[in-house]
Amino acid sequence: MVFWVSIGAVTFLAIIWILYPLLKREKSAPAARASYDVQVFKDQLKEIDSDEARGVISAAEATRIRTEVSRRLLAAAKDEEAEAPAPNAPKAATYTVVGAIIAASVLGGLGLYRNWGAPGMGDFPYTANLARQAEMNRRPSQAEAEAAIAARNKADSAGLPNLDNLSQNRTNELLAQLQEVLKTRPDDLQGHRLLAQNLATVGRFAEARAAQDEVLRILGDQAQPEDYLDSAALMINAAEGYVSPEAIDALRIVMKAIPENPRARFYAGLALWQNGEPRKAYTVWNRLLQEGPEDAPWIPSIRANIDALAADAQAAAPQAPLAGPSQQQVQDAANMTDAERQDMIRSMVARLSERLANEGGSVDEWVRLIGANTVLGDAEAAAKAEADARKAFADDPEALAQIEAAAAAARR
Repeated sequence: MVFWVSIGAVTFLAIIWILYPLLKREKSAPAARASYDVQVFKDQLKEIDSDEARGVISAAEATRIRTEVSRRLLAAAKDEEAEAPAPNAPKAATYTVVGAIIAASVLGGLGLYRNWGAPGMGDFPYTANLARQAEMNRRPSQAEAEAAIAARNKADSAGLPNLDNLSQNRTNELLAQLQEVLKTRPDDLQGHRLLAQNLATVGRFAEARAAQDEVLRILGDQAQPEDYLDSAALMINAAEGYVSPEAIDALRIVMKAIPENPRARFYAGLALWQNGEPRKAYTVWNRLLQEGPEDAPWIPSIRANIDALAADAQAAAPQAPLAGPSQQQVQDAANMTDAERQDMIRSMVARLSERLANEGGSVDEWVRLIGANTVLGDAEAAAKAEADARKAFADDPEALAQIEAAAAAARR
């Protein structure tokens, strides 16, 4: 009841505030400034006639002064007409507009509230509202995420034999022995590193994360960005892909020190996605996908999820990765003669050129093709690649700028 009384009072005051200028009617308009001027000039004309009759001024002078005062009188009369207040609107029209405004305000407001509001909902105190919002925005900590996963796994495996222990008894025994040794050697850096690595290898990520925490404790200020990256990766794996606030803190340290590290960028993209910034996440992951190589450990995960990320980001389809050499190809090239290595490079460039001509590609691939042909000394092919790239990205100023820069570098 208090709610409706309050709404009614506010609505009434708002309507009165709006309608007051319409209902107010001028009973007598204030005199305009020009009206006073008109009266003054009329009095001056009378005085001229009087002065002429008494012989104070000559007839010629009276005519000259009368002409000047008459001119000013006409000008003042025009100003008086312009300054005249508008007449009051007809009462019938005024009351019609007033009724329409009242009906629109009351009925429209009730209609909107019925559709979009929450009639009958109880009062929600401001402090409770703030607490509720804070709870919605709060992300679970690393410990909470690990505890929830442990509880779920325990419930899922109730009554079932632990097959992992059956198949990894020897490994688990060695890890248990290492853990026992480290209890008496808490500052053994290499021991804790070895424990974290081996626990992660067998999938015991929560324990591996705890071991990595000991590594960071021992290192203190001497910890390197790679140490924090390992910690973030273990936290994310222990939480089954969830990026906790603690993992984000570790990633911030890594990205500040080694922002181009691809593994760090992969996890940073995942964190951005989970924190409601899919556009930024898509930019990070799409660039990783373009850079490759195809056998990089983060590429399969990106490929499996980037379509969903693109949908969240409302972005275009992800671009294909650059066709760079795999690790095996690099190793094979090391054992080739110069001529064989040159033939392999020409073959890769030819495949890239054929794919771009038939299927198109990203601006980075076209830039790479221009540079590759230049390195091979094929100026004609480089010029053709530049022309084709300009044609493909004719409507993209940023891409054209990249192509121009690559072409300029190739011509030096």
